[in-house]
Amino acid sequence: MVFESLVVDVLNRFLGDYVVNLDSSQLKLGIWGGDAVLTNLEIKENALSQLDIPFKVRAGHIGRLELKIPWKNLYTQSVEATLDGVYLLIVPTASIKYDAEKEEKQLQEARQRELQRIEETKIKAAEQENPDLEKQDTFVEKLVTQVIKNLQVKISNIHVRYEDNVTNPNCPLSFGVSLKNLSLQTSDKNWNPRLLDENSRLFFKLVKLDSLFAYWNVNSLLFSNHSADEALVSLPFILLCCPLSPPA
Repeated sequence: MVFESLVVDVLNRFLGDYVVNLDSSQLKLGIWGGDAVLTNLEIKENALSQLDIPFKVRAGHIGRLELKIPWKNLYTQSVEATLDGVYLLIVPTASIKYDAEKEEKQLQEARQRELQRIEETKIKAAEQENPDLEKQDTFVEKLVTQVIKNLQVKISNIHVRYEDNVTNPNCPLSFGVSLKNLSLQTSDKNWNPRLLDENSRLFFKLVKLDSLFAYWNVNSLLFSNHSADEALVSLPFILLCCPLSPPA
């Protein structure tokens, strides 16, 4: 259980601002194999708040997140993250019904994040003022740093859709972007995939996209008028209706 809690803590550092808090009951971890599987992750309504834009997530979902973690060889092997079924329905903030309790909870989360950033800034300032002060990274901090350097990411079946019935209620619109596959690999400055050791300070990420397409509809059917669960069912259905590859 302690090991699972550590993994959840690391994942929360990556995903905490975007998905509802993880817990051990969602985590299936093969301790010796280093594999972790998370399913049915809910994306937070205020996941876009850090972008300071007037939009919120009406419904968001990550169907499956699989991690391959070489715990005994983190400095010589990469951590692999595979996501499948990333669906996001975005709407104007004005179209979200006000919920005082939910707003207060989101405000508290924002305050906690801000306090954490302030504390990190103070620590960095103290280190700069005292050159002899050595930074004592915790095990988790060192782990996170190394994971970021050599993290390999593969995402499949992505669909992000925006719906708006506020700008012109008589002519609601929708547009979206879909992607069959996206991959992210650590590389050198010549864009050759490679692993980095703990002494490497500069690293590059090579991004590959497969079957990207976009659409725009006016007088659109709005899935955001339905419940979040019903909307999430509709997003993959749209992908099935639209071929991911041009006809031969």
